[in-house]
Amino acid sequence: MLHDDIQKLLGISFPTGVDGLTWKLLKSNNSDFNKHEALRADTHVKLSQALDLMRACFMPIIIERGKRNIIIDIINSSPSKSKRLDFHGFFVMVLQKDDELTCVATVRIHGQKLAEMPLVATIFKYRGQGMCRVLLHELTKMLSNWQVQRLVLPSVSYQLEFWQSVFGFSKISTMEKLEILSFPFLVFQGTTICQKILSKTMFGMEIEEVSQEAGRFNPKDYLKDRLGPGTKRKFRNLNYKLRSEVEVIRKEKKIMLEDREKI
Repeated sequence: MLHDDIQKLLGISFPTGVDGLTWKLLKSNNSDFNKHEALRADTHVKLSQALDLMRACFMPIIIERGKRNIIIDIINSSPSKSKRLDFHGFFVMVLQKDDELTCVATVRIHGQKLAEMPLVATIFKYRGQGMCRVLLHELTKMLSNWQVQRLVLPSVSYQLEFWQSVFGFSKISTMEKLEILSFPFLVFQGTTICQKILSKTMFGMEIEEVSQEAGRFNPKDYLKDRLGPGTKRKFRNLNYKLRSEVEVIRKEKKIMLEDREKI
């Protein structure tokens, strides 16, 4: 049901409450686009622009063993036999001013329990103009309509206050963290997992049951049982680092020049 609702939105431009701003939900390699050449072409262009923006704003997130930048795989919704490296479920949400991309977020929905937004970026010239606020408002409104309970994201330390004070996120508790780690969402070294509650539906019952059965709940034991051996080792190589403003400006200019040379 949720999958069908998402498919109906793909590639369609929707208005926001701000004049001139629209949003789209995109997914690479969507089979339905084969029937609509214009829609497929537009999606390809927007995803390419979204990838350029993410590359400008984030340092490469490299998996040491494969030397792969997973930002590319996330934007392209790349599938994999490895559960940890399967990004097929990701969508890209873009905010546009007229036809110009201004802000991008990567989103993966894990049923009604939660959705994750590991990467979000705004083009430098549009920063400070509320673009991220508009995109996040439309995203949370969409997720709430589907009764998704919460939205989670990783935050570097110096942006934690920003997410909390401006967007109403909060640090996730130990008990809640143990629950959501059962889902294959992205965990980055050196970040704090934050959440925004979207639904008042009660969650966390599974942990309460485990606690009652055990008599005395031990988070470390629960984590070990839930995720299995080697979990810490699996995630240690995913480093999440934002570029500085100077680097972002330089990177955006370089990408623009590269695009002009291709024309």
